[in-house]
Amino acid sequence: MSTGSSPSTSPAPATQAASPPAATGQPPWRRVLGVGGAGLVLGCMFLLLQFLRLGFDVTAPFQVGTSWRLDEAFIARRIPARINPGHGYDGQWFLGLAYDPLLRDHLATGFDMPRYRAGRPLQAMAGWLLAGGRSAAIPTALLAVGPLALGLGAAASGRVLAGFGRSRWWGLGFALIPGVAVGVAFGTAEPLGLALVVVGLSLALDGRLPAAGLAFAGAGLTKESYLVFAGATALWVLLSAGRAMWARLAGAVWLVGPGMAALGLWWAYVARMIPGSAADAKAAEAVGLPLAGWGPTLAQVVRGRYVPDFPVGPFGVLMLVGSLALALAAVAVGLRRRGLLDQTGLWLGLYGLLLSGFLLGHFLSAMRALAPTVLAAGLAVAALPVGGRAPAAERGGRDRRAATGS
Repeated sequence: MSTGSSPSTSPAPATQAASPPAATGQPPWRRVLGVGGAGLVLGCMFLLLQFLRLGFDVTAPFQVGTSWRLDEAFIARRIPARINPGHGYDGQWFLGLAYDPLLRDHLATGFDMPRYRAGRPLQAMAGWLLAGGRSAAIPTALLAVGPLALGLGAAASGRVLAGFGRSRWWGLGFALIPGVAVGVAFGTAEPLGLALVVVGLSLALDGRLPAAGLAFAGAGLTKESYLVFAGATALWVLLSAGRAMWARLAGAVWLVGPGMAALGLWWAYVARMIPGSAADAKAAEAVGLPLAGWGPTLAQVVRGRYVPDFPVGPFGVLMLVGSLALALAAVAVGLRRRGLLDQTGLWLGLYGLLLSGFLLGHFLSAMRALAPTVLAAGLAVAALPVGGRAPAAERGGRDRRAATGS
């Protein structure tokens, strides 16, 4: 772990000019505890606003609906929950999984996409652990995961950006990611998954690749698409100059191996415990050809027909269009620069361009799906050199211990 010592500011040799910059001045984790605490407070405020909107019922934010008979399963098992007519929202699946994290009670068989939902276990497991396995405490504990994760994500973001010459308080930008706020308010997995992603990026910049791989594995068990961050980081290591190829390959394996292994084992377990369903194939509708989903969505925006499914007024359109602008900016930066944050911005920016019109047409779901893109793009843009001069924390191609993960 970096101790916050100042790196050498002497020019890199010409042979290393094309090497990706690495943050070498990240402060100790204790220096960002205040940022984490402020992020936790913001997360609690998001939850409070949701309670003011829905009423002070701890199960209300999960939006349990009647369309999939999860409400009937809860009633049969004497699990108290506020029930809403219709489909409900995705927080209900995490609530169901938190009552049955190992899938032995087969609650997930009544989900809209059983294997797909059960394949994302970490959010529900975290809630179950915080509750100490006590059923009565599960809704409260599961809601607490969001603010706690927001605090962790803000602290890790502050640490990363401090390594690129920014104030550590810039880490509070993590709370401004719309998908993170939605995740906290509705009890979904984005805050936890993205917090683990930023922890992984910070550890990778320290050169602690095995630890980074474990963080990325946790992110993948929260939402499988977040393993793109592990892949982008592994590619950054593979393309880094000044290291033996075998060492770069070993580093890449440390980054992607734990996540792929953990997710593969869990999915095999899900396949054994949950019957297959044709509905699971609907998950593929989330992505399509590049910009194919954005065209019709932007046409709706121009015609004034885009109506967010949440009372945010004109800010909904601003957040949607702003997310697209960030994605395009991240792609442009990533094509020109080879740093870790630049490359994650590139690949997650491209991912954001693949989202389908069906997904983008639903504001809450669009913000959640775009959250990794906004995070990666925001970090990449925030870490850009100011005035054409690289920050003192950048150093070409000499990421400490990155080749070996020591």
